[in-house]
Amino acid sequence: MKAGELYSIEKLAQYVGDDEVQIKEMINIFLETVPPEITELQKLTEKEQWLDVYKLAHRIKPSFEVFAMYDILDDIKKIEHLARENNTEGSLSLYIQKMATKFEIVMKQLKHDL
Repeated sequence: MKAGELYSIEKLAQYVGDDEVQIKEMINIFLETVPPEITELQKLTEKEQWLDVYKLAHRIKPSFEVFAMYDILDDIKKIEHLARENNTEGSLSLYIQKMATKFEIVMKQLKHDL
């Protein structure tokens, strides 16, 4: 992955054996499933359901790893940590918003690259 790139499909390509059709299918699945999960993270945070926030963040983390979205991964790890600590810092919703904003940018780029 080059500096400044928002994502990479190298790892995904390795998983699917460089099958272009399957790569596009996986990208589409990612684009369909992740936005509702981010919305759910926001709702769970508003309800202060920290354990559920942690579980959901932990569950979606591999989706970002496979696309080498390291900047977003850092946010997700921070979200996991804050949720595990019951949001004692009070900054969990800020990190989720920050991550969601970055994801919007990446999502537009992914759609464009398809």
